Amino acid sequence: MLRYLTCIFLFFVVSNYAQESDENEKIKINAIAKKMFVDMNNRDFDAIIDMTYPKVFNIASKEQMKTVIKSTFEGNEELTIGVPKTIPDYKISEIYNNEKESLKFAFVSYNMRMKMTFHKQEFDDESKKMMITYMKSKGMDVKFISKNSIDVLMQDRIIIIIKDKLTKNKWTMINYDSDSPLFYQMIPSGLIEEAKKYKQDLMLESKKNSENLKN
Repeated sequence: MLRYLTCIFLFFVVSNYAQESDENEKIKINAIAKKMFVDMNNRDFDAIIDMTYPKVFNIASKEQMKTVIKSTFEGNEELTIGVPKTIPDYKISEIYNNEKESLKFAFVSYNMRMKMTFHKQEFDDESKKMMITYMKSKGMDVKFISKNSIDVLMQDRIIIIIKDKLTKNKWTMINYDSDSPLFYQMIPSGLIEEAKKYKQDLMLESKKNSENLKN
C-alpha cells in the first residue's frame, strides 16, 4: 500500500511539474510571437534575422536573407507590398516534444492582410480571373482595387517556433512553407507531419466558420 501511495504521489508531482514547465514555455512563445510582429512593424530586419532558425542560413547567408526581407517590405522596381503595422489576432498551439529528434516546437497561426502593387503590369478582366484563381490556390483571397493593385488576405499563416541542440535550447522561428523543397531540407520529418496536420485542421476550421456565417 505504501509503495502504491508513493507511486501515485510521484505521478502527480511529475505531472504538475510538466504542466508548469509547459505553461512557462508557452509564456515564452507568446512573448516571441509578439516580438516578431513588433519587429515587423518597426521594420527591424536585424531582429527578425536574429530570431530565425539557424538552418535557414545553410541555404542563404544572413545578409542575403536580410536583403530579401528588406526588399519584401520596401519594394522594388517590379512590386511593392504594403503590410499594415498591426499585431494580428494569433493563436498558439500546444507545445510538441519530439524526443526522437531532440526538439520542441509550437505553431503560431494568424491571418494577414496586405496590398500588392505591380509597377510594370496591369490586369485586364481575363488576367484578373487568372490571378484570383492562382492566389486562391495558395491560400490567399484577392480583391482588385485597381488595374495594378490588389488587396490580399492570407489566411491561416503558420510560423513554427522551434528549439533544439542547434539553437542551443533557444526558441527560434521559421515560416511554414509546404510548397518549398528547401523547407523540407531544413525541417525534420516528424515536425513536417505535425505542421501539415495542424494546417489542415486550421483550413477545416476556417471552412466550418465560413459555412456557419452563411447559414
